[in-house]
Amino acid sequence: MTDVENLEKIIFDIFGIKKVIKNKKNSNKCIRPLNRYPLNMFAFNFMNRLSRLKKKYSAFPDELEIIAERVKNLGEAGDSGWAGPYSELVALDFYGQFSDFFSTSYTNKLKICDHPKSIPALNGQKETIDIDLRLNLPKCTVYTDVKSFNCVHQQIFERIFENVEEFAFRELNGNIMIGVENLSPLDYVKVKKNLPPKIHEIEETLKKAVMERKNFVRYVSGKDLHFNFKINWTSEISLVKEYSPFAMAQAYKYKFLDYGSKLLDTSYSMITMVKNPWFNAETVDFGWFNNIFYRSLSRRTFMELSKIKEPAQDFSDIYKNNEITVDTVSRNLAGIIFIDDNSTRSKYYKSLYSAYIYLNPNYKNLSPLSIQNLEKYFRNSFQVQIKDFDDFKWDNY
Repeated sequence: MTDVENLEKIIFDIFGIKKVIKNKKNSNKCIRPLNRYPLNMFAFNFMNRLSRLKKKYSAFPDELEIIAERVKNLGEAGDSGWAGPYSELVALDFYGQFSDFFSTSYTNKLKICDHPKSIPALNGQKETIDIDLRLNLPKCTVYTDVKSFNCVHQQIFERIFENVEEFAFRELNGNIMIGVENLSPLDYVKVKKNLPPKIHEIEETLKKAVMERKNFVRYVSGKDLHFNFKINWTSEISLVKEYSPFAMAQAYKYKFLDYGSKLLDTSYSMITMVKNPWFNAETVDFGWFNNIFYRSLSRRTFMELSKIKEPAQDFSDIYKNNEITVDTVSRNLAGIIFIDDNSTRSKYYKSLYSAYIYLNPNYKNLSPLSIQNLEKYFRNSFQVQIKDFDDFKWDNY
């Protein structure tokens, strides 16, 4: 049974819904462990997550159908494309833990005409705004889109390395491993803009180095791209990376501009970011690294960006209207929730997730959300998963 056929069977066994995936030979980091026995920790947690979602949404067949479709999407994706649908399943499961206090609706279509001053309306979007989740809190409604926290450069390099490693095996009958060092200070906007045009050049540079049996390659292009590549002619590679949560927050400070196309004008809009080490090896959660990084990045998004009057399209190509400024996007974002998925290493459901919730004190459309508004809805036995909760009430400058 192929990995895809196994996934089709899982969907039917758990949800009672038949899904067909065309490419039966496809595989990736997510679905491969589900077809290996005995199941490893990731697969065990994955199967339990699906069972919880089936139980939670058994009375809502339309939403159960969408959940099954997202599981199907995992089997259709390449080695990095599974991160998106997987993150939605994680977020749905995380919020479902607190269903004693609020319900969660999956996939919501809102009419643009009902939100004429929203970012998507100002950006020329027509008809509907599709938002992943709606948290139906007792005194307010919060809409949140779910994003996978992956690194733009990591995804690009994985594709390059795979091609070069196949080249080495084909041309020299040798097994190699390639890694890249010192990535954390890179500027997110500059890398996103300047790295893709250099993919072919970097790949050819590495192939040339392979033919010359080199172990180290330094690549420099202009002032924005500077990478150190290490080539090992074995099955293992050791890399030295310099990590600073504050440097990473500086590098990623414009990242959330990429997610402004669904921010509403009359309801709270938040972004939920899901991180799994299999699609993001950059954040390490060592010595409270992630906590410091997430908090610092949120402060930059809420405070620093709220003072920048430049067009948002200077930093993200999703904006077509140059009158939408960086500060407008920042002040339309009510908060950010980071969820670290610990499926690869946690044996216990209550430590399956680590969540960090940050609220924007400069949110402009309604009264800014506060800890006092929200924390009471996250108080049950799963509250141990919430590692930080801040509204920056005393830290807004």
